[in-house]
Amino acid sequence: MKKLVVVAALFFSAISFAQIEFVEKTKIDVVGQVEFVYLEKVGNEAYNLFYKNINNTVNEYISFSFKNVDNDAAKLHQIIARGFEESTGSRYQIKANGEAVYFKYVREQGIVKMKIQQYVSREPDVLTESKLLTLDEVNKLFSM
Repeated sequence: MKKLVVVAALFFSAISFAQIEFVEKTKIDVVGQVEFVYLEKVGNEAYNLFYKNINNTVNEYISFSFKNVDNDAAKLHQIIARGFEESTGSRYQIKANGEAVYFKYVREQGIVKMKIQQYVSREPDVLTESKLLTLDEVNKLFSM
């Protein structure tokens, strides 16, 4: 009888650990895309902004993520758009998931453009940069 109880206990413990659990896939939608920069929405709660690092010859995409608390995606769009109206040469800094992300504005051929800059956490001396974006391209990126 003891052997039967031990075998039954082993059988049920093995079954309970051998169960496969299905993980729901979060819906990911591309909100906007401009050449090598795109913004994606992850479910209803987060956004990821990806850009190709122009300082690297390899096709390396860098990203930063942020949660959409209190409509933060629209606030980020307003912050970036405001930089086009204010003085060029300025650099705005935001914190996204603990990482510093910079938006640098330059005037090129009479047109104000912005690029995203970010220090890579795995190599803090390496600065990644996106291509220069116009205000129209930023608006297209955030076309929610």
